[in-house]
Amino acid sequence: MQTIQTVRAIRRKHKQASQCPGSKKEPEQFRSTRTPADGFLRHYFLPLFQKGKKLPDQLQVENDFFNSLAILTKLYSFETIEVTNKFYPYNILLVYADIQKQFSQSVQDIELKIIQDDDGTVKLATQHCYNTDNTLYYIPVLPLYKLLKNSKHKQTAELLLSVFAYLYHIAGIPYYREDSSYLYYHYECMEEWILEDLQDEESEGGNSMVSELNKAVYYGEIMLRKIYNPYHLNCFKKRVDNYKPSSPFEKDCLNVGKQAFELLRRYPSDTIFRNTSNEVFESEEGIIRAEQYISFIADTDGILYKNIQRVINDEFNECSEIEEPTLLQIYDSQNELTHKALDFECRLFPLLNDLCTLLNNMP
Repeated sequence: MQTIQTVRAIRRKHKQASQCPGSKKEPEQFRSTRTPADGFLRHYFLPLFQKGKKLPDQLQVENDFFNSLAILTKLYSFETIEVTNKFYPYNILLVYADIQKQFSQSVQDIELKIIQDDDGTVKLATQHCYNTDNTLYYIPVLPLYKLLKNSKHKQTAELLLSVFAYLYHIAGIPYYREDSSYLYYHYECMEEWILEDLQDEESEGGNSMVSELNKAVYYGEIMLRKIYNPYHLNCFKKRVDNYKPSSPFEKDCLNVGKQAFELLRRYPSDTIFRNTSNEVFESEEGIIRAEQYISFIADTDGILYKNIQRVINDEFNECSEIEEPTLLQIYDSQNELTHKALDFECRLFPLLNDLCTLLNNMP
């Protein structure tokens, strides 16, 4: 419809990818340099409106719009402003602006849209998107292997092994030693490059990468066999219930274990890629796919990883779009709706950050 249009969001461009970060500092608070005038704040501005060549039929549009609005407000328990004394189409525009304002207070990135079906029916829709912030969600497995070899931390290592089993078996995160994974290809390329470099000239850096690559392959295979064993998933609850932390590090491990088990309980079959293929791109080329920046990896430290990260960043710099969890909900009686859209992703990605922080800061 011509007169009630929403602005298309400019597609987010990616920047250089970084690995899962540690704890973040509180964001700096910016304040105005002086107190604004109260009179200005009390003034109510109507939304901008540009009339099209033909204004859609008022009765039909209002009936469709407010029917769809009733479904949305019931789902989210929103209160709507009173617009009975406002002229058409300002009554619709005012309600739209008010609902979008309420969505802006959500922790999710939600954009309210007004759409029109092929039969001319006007409906409300919400576009939900989880911003991955150009992060490489690469979970290192070698730190856990080292922890497993330490008898003092056996219980902690087994708890984290259950977390790994959940992420692999249920959440569906790729493992770098499986030839179908994105990182497998990069390890293969890095091996070829190292061997060619060593044939030309012996170098300390090359020998170091050979050692790191051998560990990545050998211990990576060992960890894959451990994670693949369903036993660690079956005894997940028991390990969480019986774990008694005695240090800050162990308390953080228990917190991660509880988060992962709660996701398993609430979403027993949902994968991390369940909503990443919902977005329609302008082209099938130049897209960073979700399975490229989400994976298990040998380690996120050392010369080998720095070279892999550099190659990946160079590859991603050639892309203009990124695949992120996205979901469109249309508010009518024909669709199955939920007020917890992307709730799984909003819990899982922070969990991955916490887990990576633990593994990268082992005591």
